[in-house]
Amino acid sequence: MTSKAVTHKPRCSTVILMIVCLMLSAACGLRRAGTPSVTLDSMQAQPGTTLRVVGQNWRPGERIVIGLAAPDSSPRDSEEITTALVDAAGNFVALFLLPRTDQWVNMPEIWLVAHSPDFGRVAIATFSPTLMPTAAATLIPIASATPSPSPAVYVLGHVENVAASARVIKLRPIEGQAETVVILGTTQILRNGQPAQLTDIQIGDLIESTGQASPTAVNTILADVVRILAPTAEPTATLTPTEPALAWQGEYYANTTFSGNPSVARADPVIDFQWQAGAAVEGLPLDNFAVRWTGRWPFETGAYHFNAQVDDGVRVWLDEHLIIDQWHESTGALYGADAYLSAGSHLVKVEYFDGQGSAHARVWWEYRGPDAVLSYPDWEGTYYSNATLSEPPFLVVNDRTPDFDWGRGPPAFGMPEDDFSVRWTRSVPWREGIYRVYALADDGVRVWVNETPVIDEWRETGVQTYSGQIYLTEGEHVLRVEYFEHTGLAVIAVWWELLPPTPTPTYTSLPPTETPLPPTVTPTPTAEPPEATSTATSEFLPVTPSPSPEATLRLRPNALLTTYLPVAIKPAHKQFRTGHNTSQRLGGPVAAW
Repeated sequence: MTSKAVTHKPRCSTVILMIVCLMLSAACGLRRAGTPSVTLDSMQAQPGTTLRVVGQNWRPGERIVIGLAAPDSSPRDSEEITTALVDAAGNFVALFLLPRTDQWVNMPEIWLVAHSPDFGRVAIATFSPTLMPTAAATLIPIASATPSPSPAVYVLGHVENVAASARVIKLRPIEGQAETVVILGTTQILRNGQPAQLTDIQIGDLIESTGQASPTAVNTILADVVRILAPTAEPTATLTPTEPALAWQGEYYANTTFSGNPSVARADPVIDFQWQAGAAVEGLPLDNFAVRWTGRWPFETGAYHFNAQVDDGVRVWLDEHLIIDQWHESTGALYGADAYLSAGSHLVKVEYFDGQGSAHARVWWEYRGPDAVLSYPDWEGTYYSNATLSEPPFLVVNDRTPDFDWGRGPPAFGMPEDDFSVRWTRSVPWREGIYRVYALADDGVRVWVNETPVIDEWRETGVQTYSGQIYLTEGEHVLRVEYFEHTGLAVIAVWWELLPPTPTPTYTSLPPTETPLPPTVTPTPTAEPPEATSTATSEFLPVTPSPSPEATLRLRPNALLTTYLPVAIKPAHKQFRTGHNTSQRLGGPVAAW
């Protein structure tokens, strides 16, 4: 018994040690996988001074809320002090002023809490407030007084010039007031967290720098750290599916119609600008200008809510589908749209214009998880990268109408050009009556109303037009359209019309005739027929060319009348599509059904 006890003790210790090692390894693995983090420039700060917050490993494009809280409190109890937008690399930078209120001044330690709007991702950093030293009663000789250090300075901007021999960088600032960055012998230059050289900084690069204000030169930083955030981007470069954008490609126009070439093209890390009454960039007018931003961003699988807050107009496309269309003057309005995305890179395009007065633009999105309930005010368009409507979808967005001519291209950026499928659904208010539903498609198409098939042409073919009829009662009815494309052209359009009621035939007496009548013949009595027995009347009676005066058309709700064979071998003209107006595929006016 004694020997067994002796041998088990080291085994238990070994097991415990192994468990601890596995837990530490798992924790390190989570960190390497990209656990969100937040850090401060200093572990101590005086009330009333500006602190700089840096976040890493957050979701690109997400809005992060930054607040202060007491130690060991719940992150949900934090007091919001500022927000920040995450760039394409998953990082953000924010500045805030440490309050002078007693609540924070008298607290020995403060939590800085950064979190997503839904608190799904939270990171905490700690620091201590320090009070200004009180003046001593003893007089100190002036000669022995040591100068106080210059306050920390931060700048974010684009490189206009680099003087490598003089170790000076000239900036066009976006945030901060400094225009010149001086590289010292102790300055750290970083790219993606790795050491870099001054020669790696090129004209047009987006950089940020922190350091001390120069005591002799105005608007100049003596740099402690310089970070290269985004290299120079060619505005006209074509985005490829294998290279996500590191920043938005911004094109600034001196008009509101995107006419001609842009006056300025640059890389913007986020769309978060408060120009107010000033110019967006040098060379642009104070009013009546426009900006187009384009970028490819990484997304997780799940539901997203896209936000745009602007003064004045904005349009947002997701994988070439218009999801926000508010192209009019406004005063700081907030617009939104829902979408479901597959994991990977997706193309986002934003267009903005400023009319008169104040100007600001802000665009961001929020992740709501894989099971969130989303809203689609028009048609819920579900796009699949296969021809069989097989899960999971590549994209789910709001489509104005199922009316698209993709030619030989894909239905959404990142999807294949052939062998894809789409399902559209929506609820539509109807008047009572008989409706004729049309579908123009290449290749297959199916249309249901309240699960009743109206058109079923699920086959590979050229561009053809089909139609079918159905009787509907007044009220809401659900439509479902399914479409697949195999090869060649990709065309789909669905519309309908209310048929006029069938007129009831009337009988009038014949006009007198001058033709002599034949002599009257006395009829021979015949046996009266037996009394007619009642027969069952079918619920559904087809429309006949010549109904009897007593005949009436009786239909059960949602009864399918007929399905037509193909009636055209080439695309029908828009004028033939009764029931809706022409719509542009990417923006512009679209008539509601």
